[in-house]
Amino acid sequence: MSRRAAPLAALALLTACSGAGSPQPTISVAGEPVLASGVSTVAQALKVAGVQVPDGQLLSIKTHRPLGPDRQAGQVLVNGRPSLVASPVEPGAVITVEGGGDVTEPVETVTIAVPANGGVASLHRAARPGLLRVTRGKVSHEVLASTVLRKPYDGVLVSARPVALTFDDGPNPVWTPRILQALAAAHVHATFCLIGRQAKQYPALVKDIVAGGHTLCNHTWDHDEHLAERPVKDIVKELSKSQAAITQASGGVAPKFFRAPGGSWSAQDMLLARQLHMTPLKWSVDPRDWAKPGTARVIGVVMATVRPGSIVLLHDGGGKRDQTLAALNYFLKRLPAYHYSFAIPVP
Repeated sequence: MSRRAAPLAALALLTACSGAGSPQPTISVAGEPVLASGVSTVAQALKVAGVQVPDGQLLSIKTHRPLGPDRQAGQVLVNGRPSLVASPVEPGAVITVEGGGDVTEPVETVTIAVPANGGVASLHRAARPGLLRVTRGKVSHEVLASTVLRKPYDGVLVSARPVALTFDDGPNPVWTPRILQALAAAHVHATFCLIGRQAKQYPALVKDIVAGGHTLCNHTWDHDEHLAERPVKDIVKELSKSQAAITQASGGVAPKFFRAPGGSWSAQDMLLARQLHMTPLKWSVDPRDWAKPGTARVIGVVMATVRPGSIVLLHDGGGKRDQTLAALNYFLKRLPAYHYSFAIPVP
């Protein structure tokens, strides 16, 4: 039974019990009768009838979707005249309600920066953001019109045919030292995307990574692959807790980059990373070495898809990494033979 039907049922029951010749006095509320007994104010009548006075809505500029109340309150009429809800009401009165008027949100024109390289780390230097003049809804940010004032400039490659090697899910007490040894023998620097809880467990390995001239990246506290779906406070906690653990383990070197677990990126976690002074670090070459497809497969995928400016995803943690190590030794020899150079991403 609906809330509005309830007074009708009560009215019918009381009328039947009291006899046809003595109907109970009522008040009409939004077209429905309400027993006047025990009702002395407009507010009480509205409550008994289950009727609310709707405020007007603020509507978005483009799609006209409701954004919330617009502060234009609805109105109550008693016998056709405006009334306060605290006003007294007598049997036989007719109460009607009128909703507040809807209002479209105001418009603003702003100039916003358009990040170079999509706002993520790359192997380009001297990048410059673009500028965009946007006319949009002030609350919804729905865009009505935009004008490009300056296109973003992605810069130039940091070196001849650069490639970045990145390693995720460490540090690992077995495989991280072996990978560091291979990199040191080839005089190559890489980027290590560390899990915070493992950095806390193996601080000496984090210090070894830094001592080898490598770059640190925050890969969250516990590698939650559903991080992008979490509330903001949980994302901030994951990033901040990991950042603190890695910085402490390294002896004071804070990660410059953030990499989302499983590549599960969202605009929100990218924004939060930037607010914590980290640049999102994605990848462009993924041989899926974490799945242990075989050394030949890892090598084949990388060599077939690598290009100047590529960021290669590899793993030093998360399991046995003998295939990754074997493939790495191949890359360290063969990529320079194809005139590639190894580089660190630019924030």
